[in-house]
Amino acid sequence: MRVCIIGTAGHTKEAYRYLKTRDDVEICGIAPGSIHETNVRALDGEIPYYEDYGAMLDTQKPDLAVVSPVFGLTGEVILACAARGINVFAEKPIASSEEELQRVKRAVEESGIRFSAMHYLRFLPAFYRGAEIVRSGAIGDVRMVTAQKSYRYGTRPAWYGDRRLYGGTIPWVGIHAIDWIYHFTGLRFTSVTSQAVGSDPEMAALCQFTMENGAAASVNIDYYRPKGAPTHGDDRIRCVGTKGVLEIRDGQIILTHADGVRIETPTEAPSLLGTFLMGEDPIPVEELFYLTRVAIRARDSADLSKTLKIEV
Repeated sequence: MRVCIIGTAGHTKEAYRYLKTRDDVEICGIAPGSIHETNVRALDGEIPYYEDYGAMLDTQKPDLAVVSPVFGLTGEVILACAARGINVFAEKPIASSEEELQRVKRAVEESGIRFSAMHYLRFLPAFYRGAEIVRSGAIGDVRMVTAQKSYRYGTRPAWYGDRRLYGGTIPWVGIHAIDWIYHFTGLRFTSVTSQAVGSDPEMAALCQFTMENGAAASVNIDYYRPKGAPTHGDDRIRCVGTKGVLEIRDGQIILTHADGVRIETPTEAPSLLGTFLMGEDPIPVEELFYLTRVAIRARDSADLSKTLKIEV
């Protein structure tokens, strides 16, 4: 399989590390997704480098493109790949507006390409196993979910301060937590009320969702994790059901129900990219479009300072 890499702004390294373990994969080219990316060549100096990703795709004619430009341009690059009939493994969010999302959806469907996105955090062992437990009915009917994404800001590229290039903290960071909520519960979102703190970029945000069964869900996001914290990120979820509560923090699952407390520390989960390369869809493609739309609506709710409906 011949693979080209476009951009290194997001989770390209995770994809690259996996691809390098495969004897059946040749990484035949790498290029920036825009002029705003200056360190793409540093990923691997032995990969043929192109200044223009379109020229690279036309020359190399890869089977798959790993797409991870500056976040606001991801949809544009996906469209370029789909127009050439090239399969895509893209950074999320896969579009920066509802209009662009519709163009991406149409291009993927009409081109017939295989398509997936880098929702890697669904496949962290504790979160993957936690979703299995909740979906099994172990906590009964889910009535409330709270999810957290907290990161150190540290030093970020200048384009984080340009909304057109960055896309927003809610769709960039918050989409992971939105994904967890949907994956754990299987419930669709019906409305969202969001508030963001700061701008260019937003340094924190809070999103309050209503779900199709009347349950409540929230996502809190921030870039204020202190430098002295033991890890770069602090990811958590808490699911409250009619028969129990499941919490995940620090890689552990804590399940509390009528029989007491059970703690698990899972260490294995399927490979997102590996599953995709095997010809399967690790996440149904329709879910990718749906999750992106929910994240965009959540960002727009904060921008407009109003509650927005989300079509079930």
